Amino acid sequence: MAEEEARSASGMTLRQYSVLVAAGAFVTTFAQLRILANYPLTFLLKEHFMLKQEAVAVFFFWATFAWNLKPLAGLLADAFPLFGTRRRHYMMLGSAFAGVFWILMGANSNNYTLLFAFAIAVNIATVFASTVMGGLMVEAGQTFGVPGRMTSLRQFVQSISQIIAPLVGGYLANKAFGLTTGIAAGSVIALAILTYLYLHERAPATSPQVAEPAGARQAYRLSPGMIIGAVVLGAVATWLFTIPDTRNIGVSLFAMLGVFLLIVAIVFLPTNNAVLVRAQAQLAQIFESRTLWLAGGMLFLIYTVPGLYTALTYQQSDILHFNKEFIGFMASIEAASGVLAALAYVVLCRKINLRWLLLGGVGINASATALYLLYTHQTAPLVHIVTGFSMILSELALMDLAVRSTPRGCEALGFALMMSMRNFGLGLSDVLATKLVDQFKVPFNSLVLMNVGTTLLILLFLPLLPKLITSTRDGDKIG
Repeated sequence: MAEEEARSASGMTLRQYSVLVAAGAFVTTFAQLRILANYPLTFLLKEHFMLKQEAVAVFFFWATFAWNLKPLAGLLADAFPLFGTRRRHYMMLGSAFAGVFWILMGANSNNYTLLFAFAIAVNIATVFASTVMGGLMVEAGQTFGVPGRMTSLRQFVQSISQIIAPLVGGYLANKAFGLTTGIAAGSVIALAILTYLYLHERAPATSPQVAEPAGARQAYRLSPGMIIGAVVLGAVATWLFTIPDTRNIGVSLFAMLGVFLLIVAIVFLPTNNAVLVRAQAQLAQIFESRTLWLAGGMLFLIYTVPGLYTALTYQQSDILHFNKEFIGFMASIEAASGVLAALAYVVLCRKINLRWLLLGGVGINASATALYLLYTHQTAPLVHIVTGFSMILSELALMDLAVRSTPRGCEALGFALMMSMRNFGLGLSDVLATKLVDQFKVPFNSLVLMNVGTTLLILLFLPLLPKLITSTRDGDKIG
């Protein structure tokens, strides 16, 4: 009965949702600068353009900054139908344009400015496809009562892509960069074709039922906490901008503040436009969801300073003298371990409530990260196996929380908001970590200890989460 009701509302079965989520998650993960192109592009910047660690991290930070702005893509997908659909055309056109920009990026790999510009464009296009995938995942999880299984499916195929991509990327790091971009372009264009053939929406999917627009807008007031947070963020951004060494971070914080203020302005904009009124109702629900913001804060902390992406690659290459293929192989081992974690979570989420999954996942993740203190050529495989499993286990619990916390009718927007907080923490952490290494000569082991500490901070959030959401297991009816 539940599945028939879902078909009548969205026009899709759970199987259709699953195929689209799996395909979208695989491609939008595989064809990313930090996945397939991570090693080819890192070594292109390091060896061809002779950039230091911090400069490489800054390149990736700004090239992938669009992932921090996913709420805008989510708002468009939820409230502004494109050619009559909320999902189909955003995913199809986003994937197709990403393919074009990948090709242009490869054709201009000797020109830093054009390489950088097309890298930004690739990410903007991919963000739309990824945001739609997230919206489909949340819709399916809420409609069929399977949030844990849908997040596990997403993580499973992402982990598969992260097994394949580093192996391929390690090999491609020794080849012409155009080969990397050609493979990436082919994969996203294939997603565009699949979307065209497989994703069809009925009329109700373009007009989600949300709270009464006018009432939601009139009743909503910006909370003191949000006002104080915005003021503090602006003050910190201003302070960092005045310091030459942290100007990039200051600008990024200003950008995040600008997005927040834009969303607030949309909420309070006087309008009779039906699309904008519906968007205001969705945004009001997002702002009033305390659990949503707690989930986003936890995602931010688990990925926050110091990041081990660029710093670890330089540690592997310059200090431990790993060859490129071995570096890629270690990343693949880590991803393979993540696949096991995704499969384990499918079972665990049905037997253990979310509160214990969060507590266990975060605690194990912090403990596993400490193994990098013993990182050598001999211990590297074991470290990547353990950290890959623990990271995905904790991330799945947080994603499960994110799905449960997203208000109905705001699936793409709500989930995108939390993912943007995660992505911003990830990008910011990489810049800060490489700055600590390049300018302040902080040892790699000290970065590891700081990473462990910030991960454990997440446990402070657990008592604040509502029992209504965290006391249930996958398949239990919430409320």
